[in-house]
Formats: sequence, C-alpha cells, structure tokens
Amino acid sequence: MTGKNEIFAALSLAGHAPAAAQCLTLKLVNICLARVEFAARRTCVVARPFGIEVDPCNGCALACPGCVHSMRSRQESLFDWPNGQIDPNRFASWLSHFAPYAVHVMFGNYGEPLLNPRTPAYIRAAKSFLAQTMLSTSLSLPRFDPDSLVASGLDYLVLSIDGATQPTYSRFRRNGNLELVLDNLRRLVAARHAQGRRLPYLAWQYLAFEHNRHEIPRALELARDIGVDEFRISRPFAVDWDDPTIQVAHSIPPETIPLQPVNPTDFAANWNPFPGEIAADTIHRAYRDPWRVPGAGPLEPSTAGHTCHWLYMSTVMDATGRVLPCCCAPKPDCDVVFAQYDGADVFNSPKHQLARRHFATGHRSPTGPHCQDCEWNQLQPDIAPSYIREYAHAIRPSPLDAATATWLATWPNPTTPG
Repeated sequence: MTGKNEIFAALSLAGHAPAAAQCLTLKLVNICLARVEFAARRTCVVARPFGIEVDPCNGCALACPGCVHSMRSRQESLFDWPNGQIDPNRFASWLSHFAPYAVHVMFGNYGEPLLNPRTPAYIRAAKSFLAQTMLSTSLSLPRFDPDSLVASGLDYLVLSIDGATQPTYSRFRRNGNLELVLDNLRRLVAARHAQGRRLPYLAWQYLAFEHNRHEIPRALELARDIGVDEFRISRPFAVDWDDPTIQVAHSIPPETIPLQPVNPTDFAANWNPFPGEIAADTIHRAYRDPWRVPGAGPLEPSTAGHTCHWLYMSTVMDATGRVLPCCCAPKPDCDVVFAQYDGADVFNSPKHQLARRHFATGHRSPTGPHCQDCEWNQLQPDIAPSYIREYAHAIRPSPLDAATATWLATWPNPTTPG
C-alpha cells in the first residue's frame, strides 16, 4: 500500500516504538481506505471496520421494557437472543483479526458485559492493540470487582441509571437494585482513586421518561456527590410497544453536563497504558501483509446517495459468535445474523455484500438481508467518525495536525436516497 512505509517511518521518527508505529500505521491507512470505499460504495471492501463491538455475555439480570431481555420479549420469543458467554479463544481470534485496524472497541450491546468475569482481561487485551475502549453497564451486580475493571485500562464507562429512588428506577430497570448500583459506583470511584487513575471516564446516562423526569435534579446531585465525571440526559427509543405505561419524555432535551474536569492528557496517558503488553507479533503480521481481499470492486466515486454507515464503519459480534452488521437485535422475521465468526473475513460475508450492493445500486435480492427494509438509524453507528477525532487527540506523541485529524473524521456524506 503506497505510503505505508513512509507513515511508519514518520511515526518512528516522532518517537513511537516499532510495534506502536506499525499499529498506528495500520489504523491510519485503514481509515483512509474505509473513507474512500465508503465514498465509492464499494460492495466488497478491502478496509476493516474502524469500530468493533462485542458482547462478552449475552445474558442480563434485568428485564427492561423494549429490550431482548424484557418479560414480554422472553415469553413471546420476540427476539432470537440466546444466552451464553463468549469463548476466550474466539474472542482472541476476533480481536487479532480486527483490532490492529480499529480505533475503538465497545463492550456490550444487549448483554451485561460485567456478568462475564473475564471482561477486564478482554479490555486489557484490546488495549494491547492501542484501541480506545468503552463499556456500558447497569452496575446492578451482586458480584462486582471494581479494582480489576479500573486496572484493565478501560477508557469510558457508561452507567445506565434512570432514577434517584428505587420505585422510580425500577419502573424501567426491572429487577435492578438502585442501592446496590450506587454502592458499586462508590466502590468504583474509590478504586480509581486508590490506583491513582483518572480513567475510566464515568458517564451517568439517564434515559428521560415521563415517570422519571421529576428525579433528574436529584440524580444529578447524586452523580456529583459520588464523583461521576459526566451526567447525560438522553432521549430513549420508544418502548410503549412493550409496556404502554413507559412513555418517552419528548419535552426533555438531551443534555450533557460535565461534573469534573478531565484533562485530554488523561486519555493520552491511557492510549498505551501497558507498553510491555503490545500485541507486537499480531500487529507485525498484519503490517506485513494487510488489505488483500480478492474480488474488491473499483473505487470510482459513487452517485448512489444514501447508504448505511454501519456497513463500512463497524461490526458487531454477540457472545455466541454471531456477526451482526449493526446493533439491531435479530428476530425470527428479521435476518440480521450475517455470519458465524470462525476466523474468516466476516466483514465481507455474502450478506454484507448484498446489503452494500442494495444501497449502492437499489438492487433487491430475494435472498437479501433485512437491511433492504431497515428503518433503523443508518447514519449514526455506535462507533462513528467522531471517534476517530477523539482517538487522534489521544495519541502521544501525536503524528497528526488538527486539519488532518478533522479530515480523517469528516467523511463524505451524501444522505439523500439514490
């Protein structure tokens, strides 16, 4: 790939060790490739996803309305969502296949990732590929090891807490225990302090419903008193199809309220927190022979217009190894299981290619996946180009000026239907 060795040389000259320079080179070149292939609406892609998402555990102790784990969903088998924890060998293979190219790894989709005791080790493994890491949790966990989680090198922790009293909280977080959640959160803040770390960055996410809107001020004060870094008021998806008594508070605007100043250098210090653990052998193999995909199409600019961003930016795997194109949950009548991960190039599965072809040409296949009829948000993947900018700011020493970082994170974006 033209320019690869020049980028590596520049990174080495800037002071990066060989394995780190190779890993950064892979990520930067891969982003450029993905950006060009997205603009061309290529069907069979050479680039790997720059964002990867995994469920360490498919199970969850809660039963929130609208979720695959809700009472109605389970009783009526509305979703195809088996329980299970990810096989360590499968996770290691998946990570080695995608993580050298990824800037962000997200833990948790529909499962509770901290139900898997190996999750802190999985996070630490992701950090060995110099990726930023994020985990989403309810923290309603009788067994919780805050010390291991803090020591894992996790960058971001999203805390799903939608109330300030047990009756209000449990209206949506069914089976959740708010006192347990808050105790675990205090232990987490204490562990972070004891280890002398500023990360993981703690974001309290509050889904605003009509039944809990009155407790937002009290929850904000709790978050501030405990030592959370940020309080997010978020607008949830409608779940009244599952429970008509749970209504979205549409009049409450989304808002992010910083509670503690976090210096960008905190993320820079956590970009490579374990220099002696970089996955040098795997990175070197990827650097030596990357981006060879037979059948990849031409790279002429496309006039097709709208496409699904997920199909070029991200990939998702559940704990049983099923590969999904996005965070959409499989249903008996909704074909979003694109492959079973077995070490192969699942980002170019036949269903991935059919879905990309549909958006690029308008062609409908009789065997095509659900993407042909999808009404999901196709423009904002869980891991979007904005994460590229965040990653660029965390690299130290940084090889990118502000203009280059902005270019990498600003993708061509025709969104009108073709």
